[in-house]
Amino acid sequence: MQKTARLNKQFRNIMKVFCVSVAVYLALTVKVSLIWEPDNVLQFDYLESEQALDESDISELNESDSHWSSSVFSKLCNKYKNICKKINWTWEIPDTEKSKKLAYVVYLLQNLDRNIKRWSDPSKALTAMLINEQKWSRRGSANRDTITINLWWITYDNEFFQVISHEIWHIIDLWWLQWTSSKKSPVFTEFNKKVFSIDDPSIEYYKYSWASETVRKSWVSKEDFCSGYGMSDPFEDFAECHNLYINHHDYFRHIAMNNNTMKNKYNFFSNLYWGKYINNSEVKYENRDNWYRARDTTKLREW
Repeated sequence: MQKTARLNKQFRNIMKVFCVSVAVYLALTVKVSLIWEPDNVLQFDYLESEQALDESDISELNESDSHWSSSVFSKLCNKYKNICKKINWTWEIPDTEKSKKLAYVVYLLQNLDRNIKRWSDPSKALTAMLINEQKWSRRGSANRDTITINLWWITYDNEFFQVISHEIWHIIDLWWLQWTSSKKSPVFTEFNKKVFSIDDPSIEYYKYSWASETVRKSWVSKEDFCSGYGMSDPFEDFAECHNLYINHHDYFRHIAMNNNTMKNKYNFFSNLYWGKYINNSEVKYENRDNWYRARDTTKLREW
């Protein structure tokens, strides 16, 4: 009888240990799941679908210089006051050039607001744009809510449009595409400061090619990025592929068909934009090998 009682007691103790172990395992599993598995943005595979994607017409921006008069600039500012007041021209620029550049900014921001369905009016994330001409300064930069554009290195209008397309996405990526979890990612940070929620959709994108904000995954190669510059960090990766998606859509689609990582990135933007894009440029990719990547997508022109 005593032997049976001891066996029963030992069995109960073993079961207690087992139950505690299971509870700890489940707790750790849930915690890991909460930290590493944000909401999945990829809901539809646009690359494999037969659905035709909408193409917007930007012919209205390809007018002669005489079209962009001082009166046009005034009319644009009157019509788009909220956008015009965000732009600070820090050097003297002819009204013809101001009109063109303002039209490009308006066109980009309106398309963002119209086509990004998951978040309303993403252009509100931009509070100011500084346009200057400083010798030897970089073409563009962005902080939390401000874009600085330096025209010194920008040689043609389409390059200006692509630079702001790249820079605006830094703001949308870092400060607009956010969700509400109080848990912060320990892997993707801002200068080692934990600021990104674990359910931030951008983290899903980063994880396609990045082990952390400074370390690429061991298996990735140049073919897994939209450009050489996009290999710098996950934030440049994001901005470069955004520019490729909205301005060189068919080229992005072409390289995505031959690479699973690029397919994921393509579908990420397709799901944010619901398959829409701004410009399908005449970038010629037929004679390019599938492994080819530009150094900088904002420099892509018609080859």
